[in-house]
Amino acid sequence: MAEWFYGKDNTQHGPVSDLEIRTLISSGEVQPETIIWREGMADWLPLKDVQEFQSVVATSADGTPAPGANPYNAPQTYAGQQPDVGTIPTDALAITSLVCGILAVIICYIWAIFGIPAVICGHMSLKKINNSATPIAGKGMAIAGLICGYIGIGIQVLAIIGFIVAFASASAGAGMP
Repeated sequence: MAEWFYGKDNTQHGPVSDLEIRTLISSGEVQPETIIWREGMADWLPLKDVQEFQSVVATSADGTPAPGANPYNAPQTYAGQQPDVGTIPTDALAITSLVCGILAVIICYIWAIFGIPAVICGHMSLKKINNSATPIAGKGMAIAGLICGYIGIGIQVLAIIGFIVAFASASAGAGMP
């Protein structure tokens, strides 16, 4: 979630979540003229000029909602419920990690090619998700892909060790009269 900062009474306040800033707007503590900022914005802007809040601050000069403005646009939540902020995109690397991880476990004894990409994509996805300023879904997929990838690699390593031991014992047994 984005973390917002706002200026009031010549003091910087924040960070506050998207839900908190919308609550402050609804309560009137943050006015359309209040300057706000979040990571990714070039500069501090008045609330009324920030695209994400156009529908929330659309009011006429007397403070009543402007014609066509929906006064109920602020997200409504209940205790323990996450705010509905739309669909959060799923990271493609997380999906790739999960698919490769599943394939690594299923066909690990045939070909070890899927375990390594599962692990690499999983780590890249987790780093991207954790460091992103905007929310990205797929953390569970990335973790599942990592686990399956490591399991597939482990099984493949055990299979290789088993083949080496079997080959060595067969060679040793064949050399004896």
